Amino acid sequence: MADYANILDGKTKEMIMSVNYAYQKESEKPQIVVATVDSFDGLSKEEYANQLFNKWEIGNKSSDNGILILLSTGEREIKIEVGYGLEGAVTDGTAGEILDHNLSYLKKDDFSAGLSNIFSEVALKVNQEYDYKDETIFKNYTDEMNTAKSSMDANNSNRLSPGMIALIVIGVITFIIIGGINGRGRGGGPRGPYNSGRRGGGPFIGGGGSFGGGSRGSGGGFGGFGGGGSSGGGGAGRGF
Repeated sequence: MADYANILDGKTKEMIMSVNYAYQKESEKPQIVVATVDSFDGLSKEEYANQLFNKWEIGNKSSDNGILILLSTGEREIKIEVGYGLEGAVTDGTAGEILDHNLSYLKKDDFSAGLSNIFSEVALKVNQEYDYKDETIFKNYTDEMNTAKSSMDANNSNRLSPGMIALIVIGVITFIIIGGINGRGRGGGPRGPYNSGRRGGGPFIGGGGSFGGGSRGSGGGFGGFGGGGSSGGGGAGRGF
């Protein structure tokens, strides 16, 4: 816990430290560090987070199971940097989703609520990875735990299920195939005055997108843990 920007309330800091101390009692000893700074000192959030992560050696050296949540009040950007050992638990997409549905707190400078929720959601993913009991890890901070769970449940309910996505894809493919068959069966009637001779097709309907993103982050000093871990370069970043 390194609140250099001095933006977090006492309870949020205590909760973050309490969860991390609980992790140190487990054999895997994962670490989730929250750091706030005034500026990235001319570096990108990716460069700063990657360098800071590796300097502080977040996570267990044998497992590389550390995570850094880094926020700059100057650039108004946040980055989740994930160690190699937890890239399966907190994928780029997962990190991006966690940030996205908590940006509203950060945009109105409610940093304690925003970082408390982001940290707790990341911790729940780590607990799931190692089969830790949430109540044991969060101990005296079950309110924060339950708030994070509710936030994650609400976000999941707004997403299309894999089955629904599959049905949409099948429907689009079927539409294209039927359209192609009908087009070939029309024959070659006379062309109108504005027909250029190009056959087939209506407008192309498609789309795509991505969220999350790979990463790389700078110096500082960490007086808390530091177990020898290194960054895997995964995670996600956002501006607010």
